[in-house]
Amino acid sequence: MWRSPLTIVRGLPPPVPILIAGTFVNKAGSFILPYLTLVLDREFRLAPREAAALVAAYGAGSLISVVAGGLLTDHLGRRTTLLVSLFGSGVLALAMSAAESARVFVPLLLLFGFLADLYRPASAAILSDRLSSWQRASGFAAMRVAVNVGFAFGMGLGGLLVDWSWRWLFAVDGLTTIAFGALVMVRIAETRPVATDSGPGLVPPLWRDGVFAGMLVSSLGFASMVFSFLTVLPLTVTVSAGYPAWVFGALVATNGVLIALFEVTAVEALRGRRRLRVAALGLLLAGIGFSLMGVVMHWATFLLAMLLWTLGEILAVPQQMAFVSDWAPPAARGRYLGLYGATWSLGLALNPLLALPLHARLPEPLFWPLHLLLVAPGLWLLPRLDRSADRPELLRGHSSDPTPPALPAPISEP
Repeated sequence: MWRSPLTIVRGLPPPVPILIAGTFVNKAGSFILPYLTLVLDREFRLAPREAAALVAAYGAGSLISVVAGGLLTDHLGRRTTLLVSLFGSGVLALAMSAAESARVFVPLLLLFGFLADLYRPASAAILSDRLSSWQRASGFAAMRVAVNVGFAFGMGLGGLLVDWSWRWLFAVDGLTTIAFGALVMVRIAETRPVATDSGPGLVPPLWRDGVFAGMLVSSLGFASMVFSFLTVLPLTVTVSAGYPAWVFGALVATNGVLIALFEVTAVEALRGRRRLRVAALGLLLAGIGFSLMGVVMHWATFLLAMLLWTLGEILAVPQQMAFVSDWAPPAARGRYLGLYGATWSLGLALNPLLALPLHARLPEPLFWPLHLLLVAPGLWLLPRLDRSADRPELLRGHSSDPTPPALPAPISEP
């Protein structure tokens, strides 16, 4: 029986619905990165090369932040890491809104780039701690929907704010982030598992975990492929095919709408299926979708390709994240999820370096099918990991029941 995404999310145990709602609020106010180059050029008169270097440094800070966030999540606690990230980045965004010169603005921006993404492994770890194994894929799907819908809403609002006053762009970002932090402080308790005397030998170092390495390779290839929709697809649609920019915008918007409407419901309907096989099917569909982009320069082909890649994304990402949560030892869950999340940051950095030069040298029908090569490792690895690792007796973080909070909620409901 079909169930609406909101019904499914409301049925998840607390504080997961609160965390998802807070993520939406936070992403709806996250305008800084999409309009950063515009602010650096228009308001601070930085040269294009200087602005590009700053944006690259911001991205590098984000990559380091996700990895560091995983370490802090396991050692300081999920809730503490969330609060440091949200309050710290919120205050910095407010400070940037008051900056009068690039000399003040730039150091704040670089520090902001580090603090802003510390929360990602922490929020993923809380979600994993509070959901049983059979619920985790649905929880991650709901979190992705909150991120996608919030970001889409924020892009529109940010476009209005940046033309009105760039200072409000940063001020609203800071206020919504602090609001999310306040929600965490009031309604979300610590969920980090209590340390046991089981011995460190039972948890191999991450760099010797071959199963996890396979998941990282699969995720990096998929992420490196997916980000072509931001870097190369605009050129294919507007330059090679000659369509106006709104056609590209409509494709991206449709992708977000489909994820918002169907991802949670689809993942819930697939519960009980072999998740890594489902993820492998998702990688294949997404690879075929991107390969079709260059076949015929027509909007109908672009739409079909987008539908296939969206379906692949819906099938692949939540299932892989659920497996990583189950495979990770509970005490190291933040580090595992942090490194998994870092593959998406690294994919965003690698895609333009790989894709743009190739796109400039190859015709469209030859360029786009090359994307299948990026998901080929995952297509080979995931079915093998399904047979060798995805069994309850081998999953160190598998749980039939959600983990109870380690501390009482700071303020209980009246």
